[in-house]
Amino acid sequence: MSKAIKKFYFEFASAFSSFKKFENAFKILKKKLKISDEDYYRIYLSSSEAFVNAIVHGNKLDPKKKVKVVFEVYKKSYVVEVYDEGEGFDVNLIPDPRERENLLKESGRGILIIKSIADGVSFKKTTYGMKVRIKIKKRPSA
Repeated sequence: MSKAIKKFYFEFASAFSSFKKFENAFKILKKKLKISDEDYYRIYLSSSEAFVNAIVHGNKLDPKKKVKVVFEVYKKSYVVEVYDEGEGFDVNLIPDPRERENLLKESGRGILIIKSIADGVSFKKTTYGMKVRIKIKKRPSA
């Protein structure tokens, strides 16, 4: 992959109150970078799912742990990386929320949503926690 044209870094506390700050940061990026509504919807929905998962499942709402978000702009795509300080997980062991026995479970849908919206997604255990990397290809403007 080529070098990012622009790169933005954010750090948030592992608390539900951080979600509004996350949302505001992304709204500012949309305006500053002139991101189309279609691209923004895909970026925001997939990234917000990863962000909530990092707070709840990764950092287990531990206020001492942080969630870091890196937003990169490339010529033909956007990449968002969400880092937590949790123990990590094997994405292949997450039950499919569409299976009958999982339909009423409260978790598991976030990863499905990310995978269905993103043009590319990877999950990697790092030394400090988990990294979710989401790629959204830029759509032609109408």
